[in-house]
Amino acid sequence: MSSEHELVDILLRAVNDKAVLRSNQVAALDPGWDVRNTQAAVATRPRNTEEVSAILKTCNQHGIPVVTHGGRTGLAGAAASAPGQIIMLTDRLEGGIDIDPMERVAVVSTAVTQQQLQEAAAEHGLSLGINTASRGSATIGGMISTNAGGMEAFRHGMMRQRLLGIEAVLADGSVISDLTRVPKANEGYDLKQLLCGAEGTLGVVTRAVIKLETAEPESSTTLLAVPGAASALRVMRTVQQTGGLLLCELMWNDYATTVAKTTGLSNVLAFCEDATAYLVVESSLAEEPLLKLFEPFFENGDVIDAVMAKSKSESAEIWRIREDSQAAYQLLKNPALFDISIPLRQLDTYMQGLQEHLRKMPGEITLHALAHLGDGNVHLSMGREAPWSENEKEALCIAVEQGVKDMGGAVSAEHGIGLDKLDAFHRNASTSNLIAMRAIKAALDPTGILNPGKVLPV
Repeated sequence: MSSEHELVDILLRAVNDKAVLRSNQVAALDPGWDVRNTQAAVATRPRNTEEVSAILKTCNQHGIPVVTHGGRTGLAGAAASAPGQIIMLTDRLEGGIDIDPMERVAVVSTAVTQQQLQEAAAEHGLSLGINTASRGSATIGGMISTNAGGMEAFRHGMMRQRLLGIEAVLADGSVISDLTRVPKANEGYDLKQLLCGAEGTLGVVTRAVIKLETAEPESSTTLLAVPGAASALRVMRTVQQTGGLLLCELMWNDYATTVAKTTGLSNVLAFCEDATAYLVVESSLAEEPLLKLFEPFFENGDVIDAVMAKSKSESAEIWRIREDSQAAYQLLKNPALFDISIPLRQLDTYMQGLQEHLRKMPGEITLHALAHLGDGNVHLSMGREAPWSENEKEALCIAVEQGVKDMGGAVSAEHGIGLDKLDAFHRNASTSNLIAMRAIKAALDPTGILNPGKVLPV
């Protein structure tokens, strides 16, 4: 393991002193969602692709591991670092935002945040087409690295579908420059899609070409109390068939009531406090036709009750309950997080089965659940009074994974693998898939310096 002095000396062969951060400066960094992110003693802050190339070439020659950081909003440990490694901070990368409103594309530095790009696109009546709760700090580079999804994925796809071209640096310092601006480009292997979702294990993306969408029209927010996911799905499909569905999010009762109480918004749920679940529908339809669509669902019991936001502030309160998952998470003792995808018609069956498994486990387990209903991505947070033993933690993971792949779902939806889902991924991935992934890793990073131990263990 190299000392701090040795690591600094190696970096100074590639970049100037201003681009190198020592241990006291690294310790002052905000670790973001995961305290493990800033465990390395040394970091570097390159300004451009050339400096990224020089750093990786030098580190590759000396066998020094490099962990790339964006906004540090990841939830699976993909940005965790350790002593002897170097953190590469991408927040100084030059390039900014260049939008062509006619082509509806943006060429951006990967240091740009989701919110910065969204605001710049909005000036041209355009949208990124991805909407996540961490929009203010999540960078485009990090979103590419983890193939970010969010609430609009069922309409506009995940980052893979937004990505037209990239500029990236491989482990040996070589640069892939393919800033294609068109959606139709069949030119051999699609290297950008290998790096998208690879969590920094195959290369460092420095610039990207992003496809933009037309900005959303004025919308209305409705909060509906429903008896379950199947009912919510029928409501969603009806609104979707009109072409007016913008967002559709499902929250189970324990999650919604906990966030509402913690944030002082219990009044938002006062219209129906004991519903099994709550459905948030954002629609471009006017109030009268939207309410008319809902009428049959009141009659058949798919909707118990509903409230429509009468102002932007009321809409913001509803969305705060959906988005402020941290308010619920911080109340859980010994929390465990899961991020899975379930085929929509199986969602109620899956949740019922999971709750049965949890009731059989020792201790009273609290379950907070919410879903991007349009694509079946379910976020689960669990906790209990007593710490989990290693065997209990594994049993909990297996209970969550139970039947997911057989249903046609995925044990990791939009947060990636990182460190925290390695076991789940390897329990559920086929041997042939893992062999192919290892071959790709060996070809692009033969010395294994890029984010070692993530996605594929060392």
